[in-house]
This record gives sequence, structure tokens and C-alpha cells, in this order.
Amino acid sequence: MIFFPRAVAAAVLALLLACAPVRTPPVAKPISFAVLEDYDKGTDLRLVARDFALFRELGVTAWRGSFGWDDYEPEPGRYDLAWLRAFAALADSMGITLRPYLGYTPVWAARGGRDDQAWNDPPRRAGEWSRFVETVARALAPYSVRSYEIYNEENVPLWWDGSADEYAAVLRAGAAGVRRGDPAAAVLLGGMVWPDAEWLEHACAGGTKGAPFDVLPFHAYPETWTPDSVSVERYLGPSFASAFLPAADSLCGRRPVWINETGFATTPVRSEGEQAQWWARAFATFLAAPRVEHLGIYEIRDQRLDTPVIGDAPNYYLGLVRRDGTPKPAFATVRLLVRLFGGDSITVADGDLDVRVTRGTPGELYHHLFVRPDGRRLVFVWDRSGSPTVDLRLRHSLGDVTLYEVDGSSRQWRAADQRSIRDVMLSPGAVRIFEIGRAGARYSQLPPSARKSCTTEPSSSNCAWLNASSAANSPRWASSTSR
Repeated sequence: MIFFPRAVAAAVLALLLACAPVRTPPVAKPISFAVLEDYDKGTDLRLVARDFALFRELGVTAWRGSFGWDDYEPEPGRYDLAWLRAFAALADSMGITLRPYLGYTPVWAARGGRDDQAWNDPPRRAGEWSRFVETVARALAPYSVRSYEIYNEENVPLWWDGSADEYAAVLRAGAAGVRRGDPAAAVLLGGMVWPDAEWLEHACAGGTKGAPFDVLPFHAYPETWTPDSVSVERYLGPSFASAFLPAADSLCGRRPVWINETGFATTPVRSEGEQAQWWARAFATFLAAPRVEHLGIYEIRDQRLDTPVIGDAPNYYLGLVRRDGTPKPAFATVRLLVRLFGGDSITVADGDLDVRVTRGTPGELYHHLFVRPDGRRLVFVWDRSGSPTVDLRLRHSLGDVTLYEVDGSSRQWRAADQRSIRDVMLSPGAVRIFEIGRAGARYSQLPPSARKSCTTEPSSSNCAWLNASSAANSPRWASSTSR
């Protein structure tokens, strides 16, 4: 018998524990959705109503889009808000809440920049901007406007022809205008093109108490405006949790994190079927990501080819509905996903799902498990490049199992036993979606009082309680982790 010194034995034990599979504790969080579509001032409200009806068919009752400063204060001190009030009244009548972003500097207010455009210039005088924001917020306070976002994609020169420090000043002035005009409305940082911690060093200047916004949003267009190597599954990557979130919390204080624009363009080289599968992958991947609480679906319909857009060709093909008004396959996919995730919170329980390859060779295999407030579970599994057959083992007993296709059709899945879904055949890029009966054990859920505050308020006390509770009540067992 060989005897090891105590220190050596302890080191060996530590190494074995480090190499063992680690189960990720379930974490609950609020979730919400919005659909994006821009409308110029004066757009026929019958066309807007047609789109709002599509929102409701999707199951999404929040709109995001732009209110242009150049439209609604065309001359200093002359506000032209009649159409805006009519738009807000229509939204109220159809049960649609509004989350506009404010931007597009008028020529008379622009300080000039490196390009020959005025709309992306910083305002010459922050006071004029702040008065405009206050005027709009006050005028729309009687309607269902939930938040105001300060400019958009300001961390790239195309959308902001100024410095980060100039944006920080505009953010503070705009936030003050919102607070004066409608104290109940939340303030959003302008959605960044990517999670940009360096930009936050300026936007959040003043320390954790100085960040003037309530929600931290960014955008995600993997596979449309990214290199081929950057897929949905790789867009955030490990550095999102290990580097960006800690930096954002340190610079700004803990804020809800939103992906308030995401989408996939059906350009001539991309099919509508790919778009449908993309949305299934995106919902699962982004809603499983740490702290992401909201998805902004861009957009409801394709732009007409004679419509000027900022940017390049993919902007014309991002819709869920074609130019002629007929739905693309992705419309049914998003409608299904919104219904399956329906509710104001979800528990991410990836550690309670173990995927075992029984036949074939996996390529890039991904899987996620979610638990709804009603106890029913959602499993997403797909392989980006391989065609393996897999078994899915869950921590708790199954109950009934339903397979959904991305077109919304469904059937009962009979190849299942008490805890396993068996013989799931995968093909490259195709997502298999299962809805499963209530878990035998109760998962920790987000308290109703916390669901709104974690989403729209800067305080994180309820969310902190939730995360601590989820970890404390999680049973300990080993499983593979999702990618």
C-alpha cells in the first residue's frame, strides 16, 4: 500500500473534483419581448394598425422604433406632435405598449461632424435636446409609453458622429428630460452594436451611482452582419459572462441586460427556411445567456426596395412578413416561440439536462432546458453541422412530451420513459423543440413582485435574492453542461 502525505491527497482530491462534471444551478429571470418597426411621421395609421394586428398575432404587445427629433421639432421651439399623439392613441386602443428610441438630430441643432450628415451629429447644445425629450415625454405621458432610449447604436461612427464623452453628456441630458416629462418611464442607454465595455466607461462616468439609465441594451445580428465564423451560438461567448457583465456592473451598477434588436436577413443568398431555424436557435441561445432578459424582434415586415435605409442591403430583408404582406415561415416560428416562452419569467436549467449521443457523430451540438412558471419545461437541441441521434435525460420525471417543428406543427413524442426522451435524430442546423409536463420537483421561480422590477428598474435586490435562492435550493448532481 502506498501512503500519500495529507497535502498530496488533498491536491489529488481537488484535481478530481475540478475534472468532474459541474452542474450549473437553475437561475430564474424575468423575460419580455418587443417587435420593431419604424414609421415616418405622417404614415397612414391604417398601415400601422395592420402591423399592430400582426404584433398581436405573434403574441407580442410591445413596439420599439424611432421618434426622430428632426421630425417632431423641425424648427427650434416648434413641436409638431399631432401624428405622434395619434400614433400613441392607436397603440393604446390596440393594447400595444411603446418603447421608442429618440434620436436623429435636426440640421438646426447639429454641431457638425466628420461626415456631411446632420442626423447622426451630437446636439450643439445639450439643453435644446433635453427640452425636446421632456416635451415628448410629457406629451405622451397619458399613453402607454414604458421607456425612452437615448439615441441608437451610438458606439459606431455611422450612427454617432461624435465622441464617447459627447454621447455621455447627451445621455445625461436626455435622461433628465425623461425624468421631468414622465417620471414613470424608464430610461434606456442607446442600444450598442455589440456588448461594448469600453463605451460604458464613458456612458457610466461617475461611478455606480452615476449611470443615468435603467436598462443596458445591445444588439445582436449574428450571421447577417458578422463574419461567417460568428454564429448565434458564438456571438456572446464565454467573455460575455466572465468579462463584459462584471465590467458593466462595476462601471454602471447592476442593470437589466437586454438584446433589444436581433434578427436575420433573408437576402438572396439566405433562405426563409434558414431564417426560421435561426430564430429558434436565437431564442434558445440568448434567453439561456446570463442576465439577458429581453429580445427585440427585428422586424415585422421587409422594407420596400425603394425605401431609403441607413446601411446596406440586408436591411431590406429582415422582416417576418414579406413586402406583399404574406408571412415568411419565421412568422410561425416566432409565434410558436413567444407562446412557448409565454409569461413574464423563465428558469434556465441547462444543468438539469444531459444529452447522450447514441448513434452517429456530433458536430457542434447545443442544448438548453427552460422551466416555465407553470412548471412545464422546454428543451431545445440541435447540431450545427452533424447528424447524430441523441437521448435527452432530465433531472426530474417527464410527464407528457410534445415535439414542435419550427412551423408550429406538433405531435406527441412516444419514445420516452420516466426521465429520458429517446432516439432524437438531428440534422444540420435543424432545431428540435420539446415541451414537457410539469417537473416532479418544484423549481425556484421569480416572485411576482420581482418580475417587473428586475426588468425595468435599476435596483437589483429582488434579482439578487432570486439568484441566491436558486443556488441554495438546487439539488447537487453531475451532468454535462450545455455549450
